[in-house]
Amino acid sequence: MTSPNKDERRVPLDITTTRGDAGGEMPAIAAYAFSSGGALLDVQPIDENGTARLALPVTSEGDAVRVVLGPQMDKEELTLSEVLRRGGIDAHVALRPNIEKLAPVRFDLTSDLIRPWLGRRCVVKGTLLKRTVSGGITVDLPVCNATVDIWEVDPWPRIVVQLPDLELDRLREVIDGPWPPIAWPIPPRPPIDDFRVHNPGVDPGVIDPIGPVALNPQPLPPRFVTQTVAAQGLSARSMAMRSDTASIADHRTGAPERLGLPADLQIATRAGRASFERAVIANIDLLRPILCWLYPRRVTKTKIATVTTDECGRFRTVIWRSIFNTDVPDLYFTARQRFFFGFWITIYEPTPIACNTWWNYQCGTEITLVTTNPFAHTCPPCRPIEAPANWVLFMAIGNTSVAGIHGANDTTKVGAPGFDAGKYGLLGGTRPFGGTLLPRLEFDNSLRSSLGVRYYRVSYKRPTDPDTAWNYSTANVSRHYIHTAGTDVVITPYPLGPNPVNGTPYLYEIPPALPPDGQWSLPNVVADTENAEIPTVPFMPAAGYDTAGNPTGTDHSGRLQIRVELFDVSGAMIDPEALGIAWRVPGDTDLSGTIHTVDASTLGMVDTARNCLTVMVHVDNNPCFASIAAPMVDGSAASDNCGVMRYIADGQTVVTPYIGVHRNGFATTSFFVRRGEGSTNLIQQVQTPSATSPAGMPAAPSASVTDLLGPCNLAGFLEYAGVSFTGTDGWSDLHGGYDASALRAFVLAPQTDATLTPMP
Repeated sequence: MTSPNKDERRVPLDITTTRGDAGGEMPAIAAYAFSSGGALLDVQPIDENGTARLALPVTSEGDAVRVVLGPQMDKEELTLSEVLRRGGIDAHVALRPNIEKLAPVRFDLTSDLIRPWLGRRCVVKGTLLKRTVSGGITVDLPVCNATVDIWEVDPWPRIVVQLPDLELDRLREVIDGPWPPIAWPIPPRPPIDDFRVHNPGVDPGVIDPIGPVALNPQPLPPRFVTQTVAAQGLSARSMAMRSDTASIADHRTGAPERLGLPADLQIATRAGRASFERAVIANIDLLRPILCWLYPRRVTKTKIATVTTDECGRFRTVIWRSIFNTDVPDLYFTARQRFFFGFWITIYEPTPIACNTWWNYQCGTEITLVTTNPFAHTCPPCRPIEAPANWVLFMAIGNTSVAGIHGANDTTKVGAPGFDAGKYGLLGGTRPFGGTLLPRLEFDNSLRSSLGVRYYRVSYKRPTDPDTAWNYSTANVSRHYIHTAGTDVVITPYPLGPNPVNGTPYLYEIPPALPPDGQWSLPNVVADTENAEIPTVPFMPAAGYDTAGNPTGTDHSGRLQIRVELFDVSGAMIDPEALGIAWRVPGDTDLSGTIHTVDASTLGMVDTARNCLTVMVHVDNNPCFASIAAPMVDGSAASDNCGVMRYIADGQTVVTPYIGVHRNGFATTSFFVRRGEGSTNLIQQVQTPSATSPAGMPAAPSASVTDLLGPCNLAGFLEYAGVSFTGTDGWSDLHGGYDASALRAFVLAPQTDATLTPMP
């Protein structure tokens, strides 16, 4: 407690305690004085004689002071509500303006008062993430420097016994009878479609119908489970923790499943209130999803801790629990962050509270909180990298691990039994790269701090081109950091280059471990993770097709070599081997957790003569081609003007020729024919990979007039041919400008029908 202001008059208040029957272990105790508004006035420990002296400030208006005796607490935990929550006992003292002396306050301590003060500690830890979509890819980024408030929620057994008879009867009907009508009295219930499974690490608001569902936060009500789930051999409790769309449909038709609800619970719905309450409390784990849905406003919460996330979005704190509190903590979390002009905004506060509470939280277990708030500030992912000292990691092209490229891992490296020269540089051995490639590099901070390595350079060329043909990355690359300027939160760019250094062109700065101020941030996950840009389209341009789909022009696709070099502070190229620098690449394709790395030299990816790392990728920027020719019935084509084909007999054959190609086969071609507004494919053909020319197309698909017309004797049809490119830029699949499609319509009409004769 800070010392009193010398001009402030204070009067002493003596606190005395008696032990009574309070034997055994005695916790450290303190006397607290709070104003009527809850402000802490003074705190003093109880000495070995059981006494303490508080100094209370006297104001011109006076005050009703609340004196509380309770366990000693850390300063950051100290609030009136927290002292009382921990079992503090209180007394009230009138502090009048003209008072000169206060009568001592005596507390008689008994074992039932002291023992709850002994308390237990519960570690609460977790990670706050922001889920965002960038380049068509969903990524989770740590939310750094956020304030996470931890709340304790009243347990359901305490709430159930306080429910009015009318609201408890609602629960009886839900358990025993058909679901109540929508017009059921308040509190209102959200539609069943709005009830979502929240799995740790899974997108909030997304139903997970088959995977294991944790109890926290709540899944769908347990009655919505089906025999399909039961057939998987799951327990009743496990089945209650799952949702199934078919059961929801059954519910809407008045036939809900009843799996997961014990018979004794359904029987208790016809018993008296006390018996029903006991049955509900005994099955509270199963009923929590229903309770939070029916009674969202009945839940109350108390803030018990506040903690700040670190640069990895992690938080950890310790909460206090009484030794007599045998209930496992029920915790709810909110988060806020400082924004512009000194304002705080809430970035995580899921509702309803009861459906987003971590019931029966097991102390020490990891919690993952996911926000989609657009204002949440994030930091770069804190992925542990397993590598020897002084490493440089070529981690990915965009968001695609280098380990997925054929030739860049142990099983497909050059010379290995799994290596295929025709697949060299292809992602997964089947997919080419194209568009603008964005290499992602990571650097051990020791390069800057200990070895004097300050810059890198990225260049590219065809492996068959001479050494003088290297092309350098010339795009501007930056990182961003978030910091405070006065009361404002500011995001500032940190340019990496490229810049000439003592005559050496196109050098990028290795990002420092820490920005000039504040923390690194990722306002744009694509731009803030790239280390260079390789524009492959102008370097390896596309070729075309003639009207028949035959490839024309020069095919510029093929392998592209990407090179990384290192330079010192003066811009001179360094010898990585002499400095003990280890070139590394990922050992697997998963970049979500710990990055396991392998020595790039063992994969043949280090050019020791030139002191650099090289990665080989296969690039193809060629587009696809699609067209549909006129369909034919027994060799007679549809009319070009009206698209009508006349048939004579039901058994005649309709042939539907089409073309769908990619000159190198890096595409999937699909073709179908549908009747009228129907969604059923009457003719269907899929080619994976696509043909490389019309000559490689399979025989045109066909069907009989009978199969096409179905119940009709005259009908219109839609033909669709689509060719989908399988290439990627590492962040997303390449479709715009690469895919091709064609549409055509025709009519089947009987030969005797004169109503469809073309007009002259």
